[in-house]
Amino acid sequence: MRLPQLAESLDHILAALERREGRPLADLDRRAKQEVVRALEARGAFSVRHGVETVASALGVSRFTVYNYLNREKSGQ
Repeated sequence: MRLPQLAESLDHILAALERREGRPLADLDRRAKQEVVRALEARGAFSVRHGVETVASALGVSRFTVYNYLNREKSGQ
């Protein structure tokens, strides 16, 4: 079961990351975006329904790119 407040929490986490970076997440370089994905994975962001799509939109990348970042992390590269 997916709870709506989890999706709202993801929005809050993304907003906090933008505030921390001082600019839109889409403006970050590739390495910084990978770090954001790693941090979000650690916080369970991708267990939220449409989490990958939400993060991809915030980062200005495709879902495929987010999955590549996640796979890179899992393979230890």
